[in-house]
Amino acid sequence: MRHFSIGDIESLTGIKAHTIRIWEQRYQLVSPKRTETNIRYYDDDDLCVFLNVATLNDHGYKISKISKMETAEIADLVKNLQNSPQNVHAQIQALCNAMIKMDDVEFEEIINRYIGTIGLEQAMSEILFPFLYKIGEMWQVGSINPAHEHFATHKIQQKIIEATYRLDVRVADHAKKYVLFLPPLELHELGLLFAQYLLRKYGQKCLYLGQNLPFDTLKEVVDFYQPDFVFTVLTTGLGDPNIDNMINNLTTAAANTTLLATGNRMGTYTGNDTSNFKVIRNIGSFIQMLEN
Repeated sequence: MRHFSIGDIESLTGIKAHTIRIWEQRYQLVSPKRTETNIRYYDDDDLCVFLNVATLNDHGYKISKISKMETAEIADLVKNLQNSPQNVHAQIQALCNAMIKMDDVEFEEIINRYIGTIGLEQAMSEILFPFLYKIGEMWQVGSINPAHEHFATHKIQQKIIEATYRLDVRVADHAKKYVLFLPPLELHELGLLFAQYLLRKYGQKCLYLGQNLPFDTLKEVVDFYQPDFVFTVLTTGLGDPNIDNMINNLTTAAANTTLLATGNRMGTYTGNDTSNFKVIRNIGSFIQMLEN
């Protein structure tokens, strides 16, 4: 059982620490535990309660009313909110709850319901990528450990792979050739797998090379395969914390084609597109490119 400070709870739920203290005093909503040295902390169960309370509060439920409910009643109300695919905030909170509990069945049910209702592309754009961003925030404050992140990301990866294999792949007229890869020390394949799904859906030719591809190997592949585009996702910065150096190394290795780059690191990239380098800012712009 992990320990969370009141600051952790604030970061994870959006409820201000000052508000949490008032709720504790006025409504006895959650009683913090104390260590042997008398330091206040909350556990996993408390975090789930706070996440559920935050969801109800965001949807107009007064804390005075929530405080009178049983934990099971709160959970049921949140579950009803989660049944609406349009209720994005509730869906993300539900995924956080299931991840924290490492509840495989519940996590799978939420993803299946959402994908089944609105499709993989919209689900990725509206809930799963925002959820992954939330995971990043939780990891940074130490509220989850690597096992939680691996649990969630691998479940989503499985859904993308399943959807890719179900596609009726037909190469389009005038299809372009793409090489999909991650550069050295980039290990998060989820975005790359989703790009492969979209490319195959739109009838493009894909050569998927996965993670941790050396620059000299990329150059050899480009020279041999002669793709129209090479596509990568830059997330961690472990390979090179200097984004300009990374882009320079990539464009040099892929000098005879066009590099398409996306990912968290590209969100703050201020450089300009060139004839052989373009930034993919979001899913919508990539889909529009494929449709055109």
